[in-house]
Amino acid sequence: MPSVRTRDLRLTVNIRAKPEQVYKALTSARELCRWWLQGAETDARNMGRVRLVWPKIKDKAGAFPPHVAVGESEGVFVDLEPNRKVAWIWKLPRRRSAVPPLSSIFMNPRGRKTEVTLLHAGFAAGAAGDKAYEGCSAGWADCLAKLKLYLETGKTCKNERLALEAK
Repeated sequence: MPSVRTRDLRLTVNIRAKPEQVYKALTSARELCRWWLQGAETDARNMGRVRLVWPKIKDKAGAFPPHVAVGESEGVFVDLEPNRKVAWIWKLPRRRSAVPPLSSIFMNPRGRKTEVTLLHAGFAAGAAGDKAYEGCSAGWADCLAKLKLYLETGKTCKNERLALEAK
């Protein structure tokens, strides 16, 4: 049986916030809409439903850049550990079949900061897997940069792209 090679997307950022603040920002529909999303519905418990609606983000030229989440996604929380971990399994449309369904975010206190690590595992090798990996990498980097900005300053910029200064 041939082996299937996969790779995982892992991004880490330190945020000057308590793990409780990070957890709430990732699981509360109200908080998600403050810093990241146009709309959200969350049932923050294991096997609870999550629905995310992204704002339309344009680049400086007024075009929609590639690899930007648009529209909406639905899924369920599959592993919630308050102030430590948030994991979702996404219901993905056929056109996004190269995107693995499981995403997890881990929170580890580090003094006055929280180390936040995103793990999106299982991208297949090959052109479709590479494209999905790059798109998810850009999207998750933007997400973590916006989360950091919001929790550290109270500011938001949902309608523009942010670069992540990773650890």
